Amino acid sequence: YGGLFETAFGPTLGELVNEIGGGTRSGRPVRAVQVGGPLGAYFPPALFDTPFDYEAFTARDGLIGHGGIVVFNDTVDMAHQARFAMEFCAVESCGKCTPCRIGSVRGMEVIDRLLQEPNNAAQVELLRDLCDVMKSGSLCALGGFVPYPVMSALQHFPEDFRPRC
Repeated sequence: YGGLFETAFGPTLGELVNEIGGGTRSGRPVRAVQVGGPLGAYFPPALFDTPFDYEAFTARDGLIGHGGIVVFNDTVDMAHQARFAMEFCAVESCGKCTPCRIGSVRGMEVIDRLLQEPNNAAQVELLRDLCDVMKSGSLCALGGFVPYPVMSALQHFPEDFRPRC
């Protein structure tokens, strides 16, 4: 499990994960796959029919980036992963543009509130708006790509963005 593999474009994400990569190291079921590095979108098994090529990933709001694939088993907390993306951006931001510098910090705060407050539709909408601003208003790829893991986690794993008991 794991390693460095090279293949031509075209195999499906499922083929890459299950046949070439061997699934999860733990043997537990796959819950999500992140493609393209720490700012890549999360794909659930329902999207494993996606061919590994630029157009197919773009059509599903994803990026291939450097082609790295990280497989998460069924114990992963996707809200935590989304928060990690915002935190990564906050730490790595050069500070030149406001969407990246301030947006990433506000993104962490919004995700924290989502995990604490019931009936959080306003916070979900705020997170979506914040991601839109970061995607369109950031001066570099760091701030512009942070919305990919955040929005894909929110879209495919909304149950993880609810308060914990």
